[in-house]
Amino acid sequence: MKIGYQGIEGSNSEASAKSMAARLGWTDVEYVPLVHSQGVVGALKAGEVDYGVMATLNHVAGVVLETETALRGLSYRMLALDCIPIHHCLFVKDPSVREIRAVASHIQALKQCRERLARDYPQAEWKEEEDTAIAARHLAEGVLPPDTGVLCRRDAGESFGLHLLQENLEDDAENATEFELIRLTERGPDKLIVVAGLGLLGGSMAKALKRYTGCTVYGWNRTRSVAEAALAEGAVDGIADEAIFAQCDLLIPVLYPEATIRFLRENIPLMKRGAQVVDLVGVKQRLVEEITPLALACGVRYTGGHPMAGLARAGYERSTPDLFQGASMILAPTEATAPGDLETLESLFAQVGFRRVKVCDPRTHDRMIAHTSQLAHIVSNSYVKSPVSPDYVGFAGGSYKDMTRIACLNEKVWKELFLLNRDALLPEVDLLIRHMMELREAIAAEDGKRLEELLRLGREAKEHIDALNPDQPSE
Repeated sequence: MKIGYQGIEGSNSEASAKSMAARLGWTDVEYVPLVHSQGVVGALKAGEVDYGVMATLNHVAGVVLETETALRGLSYRMLALDCIPIHHCLFVKDPSVREIRAVASHIQALKQCRERLARDYPQAEWKEEEDTAIAARHLAEGVLPPDTGVLCRRDAGESFGLHLLQENLEDDAENATEFELIRLTERGPDKLIVVAGLGLLGGSMAKALKRYTGCTVYGWNRTRSVAEAALAEGAVDGIADEAIFAQCDLLIPVLYPEATIRFLRENIPLMKRGAQVVDLVGVKQRLVEEITPLALACGVRYTGGHPMAGLARAGYERSTPDLFQGASMILAPTEATAPGDLETLESLFAQVGFRRVKVCDPRTHDRMIAHTSQLAHIVSNSYVKSPVSPDYVGFAGGSYKDMTRIACLNEKVWKELFLLNRDALLPEVDLLIRHMMELREAIAAEDGKRLEELLRLGREAKEHIDALNPDQPSE
């Protein structure tokens, strides 16, 4: 078995590849250094390696664009995810060097140490290398000038005989990077897909399908002028009508919840037997209860879906083919989901940029979304109503922006989402009110001991959550 990885020996990718292979119980493994993400993808396509490991996201510097670009349009399956702490050391070739005129490393490493480098080495220019360990090797071999420092793992610098100047230069002590272990999957035959509802999500889905797959994409929108605009822009190949609904292989409705139910009641009976439907509505139980019996009766395969992506403001004019890059897709199988459907859908959604697919039942989806999404929108929408908010300029940092970003919701769609999921949402609202009242009572009573205890409990809850999910911290 061969695993190709981004970087060379001594890189973080190599360490992650070995960690994930051990976790999967793989023992007879040859690790192949392939320097960059495109090299990993090329080796996978050529059959030179069986699996690939690449960095996908750093919690400070963000998405690894090199990997995002390499994976675009690729049909693959993620087998393991690894999140490792990243600590950057600064090495020089000669300890007698008095002034460092340049710092060389991978661009992600440089970004993760931006503030420390600006403070400690303000005159040093950045030199971008393909990998942190390659930077160390180039310095050791004389490819880089002797007055250059390199950022890399400690063991990489030491293995090339360099002199350690500083360690832990990362700006954030919690600095960590996610790595994925993937294999390529068979790309199925190109399909005729209809995206119904061309707002932000639907328009972005149509554009992504057009750009990153070979599928034929038709669009439908209640306001026809929007579909015409999408056609004129090249986001769709045509505007769907009853004849197209009857021919399509996959129908993706992206409408308001109640409108989706009405739309599918009208159009599933038109579809050919064996066709698929994946709705992208933010509640699942009600949809599944309403649509599954109809899908079974008509011989149509139906799976619930929910893309965890979006922007603060909606509308087709804001849609983009890259909206789903690095995002998660939730799939909720139903009685009308056929064997193999989840794998096929996972492959399709990977092609348009989704990094992982979470499979769960509709009830679990609604319970979790009530907490992770709907409650957050309620808090943001309530918080921003303070009469103090308009005067925030000069008084606000990241916390205010984080709290208010999603307050500009679409009240018509969120009204439906809240009401359709009220059984899961109301207990979350009640619990939040209880916790806030506890804090209020402690503040009103000037009970410092109780207040400190409540704040400690919140901090410990957050730390416990992150400890349970080391690969996906909630920040």
